[in-house]
Amino acid sequence: MLEAPSILIKRAELIDKMGSARVKDVRFCGDTITAVGELSPAANERCVDADGGLLIPGLNDHHVHLASYAASLQSVRCGPPDIHCESELIEAINRPGSGWLRGTGFQEDVCPDLDRAWLDQNGPARPVRIQHRSGRLWIFNTLAIEAVRAAAADLAPHEQARVSRTDGLYYDADEILGGLIQSEAPPIRQASQRLAELGVTGLNDMTPTNDIKAWDWFVSLQHSGDLLQRVRMSGRSELSTQQKLPGLVCGEVKVHLHDTVLPEFEGFVDLICNSHSLGRGVAVHCVTEVELVFTLAAFRAAGAIKGDRIEHASVMPFELVEQLVELGLGVVTQPNFVRERGDVYLRDIPSGQHDSLYRVRSLGDQGVPMAFGTDLPFGDPDPWAAMRAATERRTLGGQCLGEQETVSPEQALLGFLGSLENPFVERTVTVGAEADLCLLKAPWQTVRLDLAAHHLRLTVSRGKIISGPDS
Repeated sequence: MLEAPSILIKRAELIDKMGSARVKDVRFCGDTITAVGELSPAANERCVDADGGLLIPGLNDHHVHLASYAASLQSVRCGPPDIHCESELIEAINRPGSGWLRGTGFQEDVCPDLDRAWLDQNGPARPVRIQHRSGRLWIFNTLAIEAVRAAAADLAPHEQARVSRTDGLYYDADEILGGLIQSEAPPIRQASQRLAELGVTGLNDMTPTNDIKAWDWFVSLQHSGDLLQRVRMSGRSELSTQQKLPGLVCGEVKVHLHDTVLPEFEGFVDLICNSHSLGRGVAVHCVTEVELVFTLAAFRAAGAIKGDRIEHASVMPFELVEQLVELGLGVVTQPNFVRERGDVYLRDIPSGQHDSLYRVRSLGDQGVPMAFGTDLPFGDPDPWAAMRAATERRTLGGQCLGEQETVSPEQALLGFLGSLENPFVERTVTVGAEADLCLLKAPWQTVRLDLAAHHLRLTVSRGKIISGPDS
């Protein structure tokens, strides 16, 4: 077996969590950083001159849905910032095409009356399914409903009932619908390359239906080279049997709560206890105050361990922050939604609750472990845009939402520098660390004033340059 070639990055700026900088040379060989200091190129070693550009660990996005993101690249955008009104939606879904039309990102502002009848009247003569921005709801036209019913003919009666709605509104039915709708495999290679171009080298896939089949698929994607990033796969309890691989590890048990149909409390407590007995933390989707209160009560009854965390924490009254501290729970949140959805929040959510939305600074001030995810494709996949949102707290319309929750550029960057194993522990460019890196064209003092992906020069994942002119 051939030894992996080493790569030397000369004159790179390294920073600590306070932003203090020093210029060093960094060598990595295979999957590991082997030397940091004043280094001379070895024979036949590839050498990259950073010219004082910032070198940081590769960015880890701690909350993603990769397959859905890949599928979205072949979908029609049906909501902001691309589509804002009914006439624009009609134009978008009637562009030339054949077969199934998959729309994403819809929200009620665009068209309050979107349902089966509206799609039949205004959409194309092809099966159409449009996903609400929350990811929970699909809206089908008649041709799509007929195709699903035909495919479901051999299912048990209770399963057929789940896909027999006459209004075309299907809630929380992704798993059964996915098995009935025949579609091409999503373009994972394209999705992975786009993320590499943003500096993303690690993903925690938080899809609640992730199972052994999904695990095996991700293994094949990494072996084929289509999936460039390391992945921590959270999901169902059955993943607990899977052995750690070089680029794929088992993550948390994911629980997706809906406050209108909360699970039986004792059963939820048992799930947490059973997950802990398997050595796995539990990550709970909480986008409402009701869901958060319910979850905190369950952790209080079951006990919390390292790895337990709250996903989103979209609404967090300050009195609940103390409970997070007491239980030792961490939070993975999405400051990008302040920008992307903030104008709707300002309009639809009472002003007294605005300070509770997607907290960042107050969580850190109270000692709550915190990291960032983008929730792609339901959020913008660009982590640099999320960092800007954390420092500015500005909506797309330019309004301020929770100015007291702004953080420094250094703190915003840390949100994506945590390890996949523990998103609340910062990674640094040091000997023995994994060779996942981002080299930027400019030093930190320039980048911190303009947190944007255009500063990226190259991205390194598992010791290989996966994006940039030097690849």
